[in-house]
Amino acid sequence: MNSSFRARSVVISVVSGLLLGGCVSAPSVDADRNATGRMKRIALLSIPEPSEVPVANIGGGAGAFGLVGGLIQADVNLGQAEQFAQYLKSKKLDVARHFDEEVTRSLREAGYDVILVTDQRPKVAADGKSDDYSEVHVDADAILSIWSKSFGYISPPNSTHYQPSGVVAVRLLDARTKADIYFKTYVVGWKLHIKESIYLETDEKYRYRSIDKFKESEDEAIEGLFEAEHLISQHVAQDLGSTPTP
Repeated sequence: MNSSFRARSVVISVVSGLLLGGCVSAPSVDADRNATGRMKRIALLSIPEPSEVPVANIGGGAGAFGLVGGLIQADVNLGQAEQFAQYLKSKKLDVARHFDEEVTRSLREAGYDVILVTDQRPKVAADGKSDDYSEVHVDADAILSIWSKSFGYISPPNSTHYQPSGVVAVRLLDARTKADIYFKTYVVGWKLHIKESIYLETDEKYRYRSIDKFKESEDEAIEGLFEAEHLISQHVAQDLGSTPTP
C-alpha cells in the first residue's frame, strides 16, 4: 500500500468514524464529589496531538458518485487537511500545547494546584482497547488524561459550511487506586449524536460557507479551535469544582 493511499484511508476512516458517532455510547462517570472535595493537586498528562486535524467535506458532491466519487472527495479532503496542517506549522502553533495551557488555567482558577506531566502515558491494557494507568506515578491526588482522535473542521452532510468539529475524552482518576473520579466525552462544533456525551456549541463566526472562505480565514479558524478547547476546559473545571455546572 503506497503512502498516498494510506493517508487517504486515514481520512476516510476518520470521517466514517465521525458519521457513525451517533451509533455509539461514550463512557460517562459524573464527578465524585467526595473525591473532588479531597483533591488539592491534579497531575495533567500532557495532551497528545489529535490523531487527525481534518478539513473535510462530508457532503461533497463527488460523494454522490459512489465509492469512486467518495475517494475523489477523500483526496480533496486530504489535500485541504495537509494545507491547514502546514499553515499551523508555519505559524508555530501547537493545538495540543494550547489545550494544556487552557486546562491548567481553568483548573487553577477553580482552586486546584496543577502540575503538567510530560514523560508519562497510560499503556494499552490487556484487552487491547482500554488504557492502563497502573504504571503512571505522580505526586498528586488525581491524574487527568485528555485525548482526541479528530479535532478540526468539517462540512457536514446537508451543509456547505465548514465548522469546528471535535470529539474529546476527559478522564480523571484517583492517583493511588486508579479508580475513575470523572469520565466524560465532549462534542464541540458539529453536533454529533454520541450518547452520554456533552455537547458544546462554538460561535457561529467560525462557520465558513465554502472551502475558499475557510482558506481566506485560516487565522480566525485557528481561533475557533482554540475557543473549542477553552469551552471544554471551562466546563471540566466547573464539573470538578464545588459549584455544579449551570
